[in-house]
Amino acid sequence: MLLAIDTATARASIALHDGQTLRSECTWEAVNRHTTTLAARIAQMLEASGCAPASVTAVAVCIGPGSYTGVRIGVALAKGLAVAQHLPLVGVPTLDILAAAQPADTRPLYAAFAAGRQRAGVARYRWGDEGWRAETEVFLGTWPELFAQMDEPALLVGEIEAADLPANTQLTIPAPALHLRRAGFLADLAWARLRAGQTDDPALLQPLYAR
Repeated sequence: MLLAIDTATARASIALHDGQTLRSECTWEAVNRHTTTLAARIAQMLEASGCAPASVTAVAVCIGPGSYTGVRIGVALAKGLAVAQHLPLVGVPTLDILAAAQPADTRPLYAAFAAGRQRAGVARYRWGDEGWRAETEVFLGTWPELFAQMDEPALLVGEIEAADLPANTQLTIPAPALHLRRAGFLADLAWARLRAGQTDDPALLQPLYAR
């Protein structure tokens, strides 16, 4: 059983995935309560799913970028579990999780997260044989600065506010449910890496921060 943990931004998400089925998933507005809510939510999810803590055999974690504190809380807990229980660990970037939930499209996809101080972080993805893959590094800026770089028909998904959108945009905004970053998709990505033998060393895995 794989436990997936994502605390990178104000919305936190956890999931249990047995390699075939998403057994359970929980997403909530953690805001500044990641520390006080995360462990309790994991315990509740395990109990509700009829899973003992010892049934967890792998851990996946969102490694950022995002909130400095939020990212560190999730990564620290995941690394602690991996070391204490000798479990394989997989780290996945924030926007890869968001992109994984989007349907195939010929247009580029801009995936976004709230970076604080009235800024956002955005990366551009392109659909290919292996699904959505990042074409750019994450770039930070205010929404007007970011929109100035989105000068083509494209999809925009993630932590955005309708009030931020320019009136004459060429961007398509998907349905609200597709903007939620879910740990179930983190778990799907992590299982693919586990099957390929691609895991991370808990001693070396570090959070990613956009600058």
